[in-house]
Amino acid sequence: MALYAAYSANIVVLLQAPSDSIRNLPQLTGAKITLAANDVDYNYFVFNQSMDPLHLSVRDRIFPESGKPKVYSLADGVERIRKGLFALHSVAEPVYRQIEATFLESEKCDISIVDYLVTFDSFTPVRKGSPYLELIRVVHKQIRESGIQSAIRKRYLVSKPHCTTKMSSFSSVGLLDMRPVLILMLYGVAISVTIMMGEIVVHKLINRHKRISKVKMMKTLR
Repeated sequence: MALYAAYSANIVVLLQAPSDSIRNLPQLTGAKITLAANDVDYNYFVFNQSMDPLHLSVRDRIFPESGKPKVYSLADGVERIRKGLFALHSVAEPVYRQIEATFLESEKCDISIVDYLVTFDSFTPVRKGSPYLELIRVVHKQIRESGIQSAIRKRYLVSKPHCTTKMSSFSSVGLLDMRPVLILMLYGVAISVTIMMGEIVVHKLINRHKRISKVKMMKTLR
């Protein structure tokens, strides 16, 4: 029972601790989680643009050659993310908005974001040697320093949900989680019973040998 209690306590601690083991695309492709995509038109084209091995690996897991594509609606996909071991490819802002509406505060700590397309910030194209280059540079700095850019971003874009606590919500431990220790306990019981039976047999053989020896000694004395 002490082994069972210690093992279950360790599992609970591991389940409650937020994990940051998936931060990039190689780690995502190597993780044993379900990969899926939001059921929108652009996702059917995005995954066919790159011939990179990592991108192809993700595409084959989401759109297998044999079987149904793993595409879900936004609400269904976010709910599967909340249950764990699930990754959904989608535009970030709608997912963030759905997470804010459905996730508990403690569940937001388990969210990891991986940039699949390796996007970059937009730029303002200007002709080389243009007299407007310095003017645009100064205006962009003024917009950023005055807070206008961040205000517009907060108004139209939803930021990543903030994690207010470092501890995840409580997770119960079922029999499947305890399978290794239960198997170990069964092996221990089986070995103990085998040793006990062996000791009983050996004890009986020793007693029988002693009785036979006594009988022989008595016959010899007579």
